[in-house]
Amino acid sequence: MKRIAVIGAQWGDEGKGKIVNYFARNYRWVIRFSGGANAGHTIYIKGKKYVNHLLPSIDPYSDSRGFLSSGMVIDLEEMAKEIEKMEVDFPGIGERFYVDPEAVMTLPWHKEQDMLLEGMREKPIGTTGKGIGPAYTDKVSREGLKIYMLQDESTLLERLKELYALKRALFGDKFSMDYKEIFEYLIKLRDRLLRLGVNIAGSIELMEDFRESTLLFEGAQGVMLDLDFGTYPFVTSSTCTAHGVISSGFSTAELDGVFGVIKAYTTRVGSGVFPTEEHAHIADIIRERGSEFGATTGRPRRVGWLDLPAIRYAKVRSAFTHLIITKGDVLSGLDEIKVCVAYEIDGKEKRTPFTSQELFKAKPIYRTMKGWNSVKDKNFDDYIKFIEDEVELPVSYVSYGPGTDEINKK
Repeated sequence: MKRIAVIGAQWGDEGKGKIVNYFARNYRWVIRFSGGANAGHTIYIKGKKYVNHLLPSIDPYSDSRGFLSSGMVIDLEEMAKEIEKMEVDFPGIGERFYVDPEAVMTLPWHKEQDMLLEGMREKPIGTTGKGIGPAYTDKVSREGLKIYMLQDESTLLERLKELYALKRALFGDKFSMDYKEIFEYLIKLRDRLLRLGVNIAGSIELMEDFRESTLLFEGAQGVMLDLDFGTYPFVTSSTCTAHGVISSGFSTAELDGVFGVIKAYTTRVGSGVFPTEEHAHIADIIRERGSEFGATTGRPRRVGWLDLPAIRYAKVRSAFTHLIITKGDVLSGLDEIKVCVAYEIDGKEKRTPFTSQELFKAKPIYRTMKGWNSVKDKNFDDYIKFIEDEVELPVSYVSYGPGTDEINKK
């Protein structure tokens, strides 16, 4: 397949980074099309752990390149730190990353604003505190700063002054850095990234190469956290479906495949509805076995059983053509496995919710299946077959560990 997208089919944390890193060796470009430093894509390269919050999960041992598209909000400091960490093991790797000058920057005051707003809410959303929501808010309200503004220092300084005055009017004396400090901060980061070899180039400039190359689009978070179709308002601030590839000049109609990544169970970080959440001791067992702690925040993830109605919903919203299942090994040794096959909503059984709002009213209807001792057992094969039949999609790959190559094609 020349062009594919890898998308989280649940509430994020499905293991997309590993899957992308596995596929990346066969693709020239890995393109992150949405989100910011609130994503945490964990990959293991020859036993060493890397957590990329912004960088596309390229394969350092191939000639794959990473592109950060205009659909993202980019924390330049976080990006520099990630590249510098990889430079230790892969000198010169910074030259393989390209940033769209149309992308908006996440600034220090966005992070402060993020936490100020969270503290004001009667019902906190559970934000990561990375400034993502405020950065996207500024983008939509035409108050964002784009990467290309770093090339004109006088205009950048004037724009920062205007925005700082606006934020002071809204929030008072709440920010630790004034506009002059942020200006110096940004210029230093610009120079730091350029020294690392990072390329500033837009999708139009690269389009000829894109059109002639193999492309792997890397999603962030999961469909159930999508701004438009997720469990609003407990969502992220960007597009989590495959339709976000439009920020790179493509559409889902041009994709040869959309791979939805699911865990053998379900997790969620932060507040919001979670129909299959388990509160019994089994949740603690799964959490510990699966190391279910946020790659970005370190917070323990909420744990529940596999939710097939939510996956059917995600399938429609993101045009999935295949599924990839991860962490089946985490459930090994359990006598029984529960699977949500439908919801009860307003007294009626429903296999697929029509809107995200229906999840707030959903009561899970479970089927109990036999457990397995290892992912090589027939019972695990039966579990995969059951998922395929219920969702009406093939499970094309099965991941059984954290390492990039711990994955089998079905």
